[in-house]
Amino acid sequence: EINTFLIADYCTYLFSDNNQLDERQDWDNIKEQISILPSAEEEILPGVQWGCSSTLFTPAYWKVQYLFYHSKGSFDIDYKLGRNLLEEVVACILGGFGLKSEIGLLANQRMVSENLIRPGVGFEEVHNALLEPFIYQGKKVHYRFPNQKSKFIHLFLNRPDIEAIPKSNDLELRNWLLTIKGIGPKTASWITRNYMDSKNVAIIDIHIYRAGIIMGLFPDHLDVNKEYFKLEKRFIQFCEKLKVEASKIDALIWLQMKESNHLALNILNK
Repeated sequence: EINTFLIADYCTYLFSDNNQLDERQDWDNIKEQISILPSAEEEILPGVQWGCSSTLFTPAYWKVQYLFYHSKGSFDIDYKLGRNLLEEVVACILGGFGLKSEIGLLANQRMVSENLIRPGVGFEEVHNALLEPFIYQGKKVHYRFPNQKSKFIHLFLNRPDIEAIPKSNDLELRNWLLTIKGIGPKTASWITRNYMDSKNVAIIDIHIYRAGIIMGLFPDHLDVNKEYFKLEKRFIQFCEKLKVEASKIDALIWLQMKESNHLALNILNK
């Protein structure tokens, strides 16, 4: 059955090419914690059961994945994209819906290497950098939205209040980011999580949303854009009950759901 792989077998399959995670090796470190997880039928939130830890994408499964990562002594998913806040904002503007993450990262690397992420940068400088093709997997590829994203980045880097960005409070930062043209709740939360390791925001993109539907955490009929903060609140409540950091479990779920996209879609379509 597609949703009853043993955890170790699934993750050996998922991460075998790059050795990101060797769960068999770390099993002994967390087996005691796994043994005291609530029963599969117990509810972690009203209407959401813990499920079995050996069944893919249940709350119990995600708890075990979190424990495995922490068993290494540090949480080694590095989700920061920039060396400072300006770079983080630009990197996240260059990514997002409809854009292959790898191409967005290539575009950001070019912006950094050409010193284009600075206050007062000219539109043509940014535009030309995004128009020039990139080499991805040995082929020339073009960035998908060069005109629109160049405009957003230029407007951001030429804001008169760019030196007064609130950086001491995560929710204040997100509210400020929402005033940037081209940035909505998901991107603002993404930047905030990355820059401040915030536990008070969540990045509800398509992968997190699908994971939530599979768990029964989210209904399958909501418009993520219109109901973003409702979904975020629900996800943060889930993290609190799971006793995990929202910033880290968000990254972990995103990584696995992205890498196993076809598997997740098969489960959703059953």
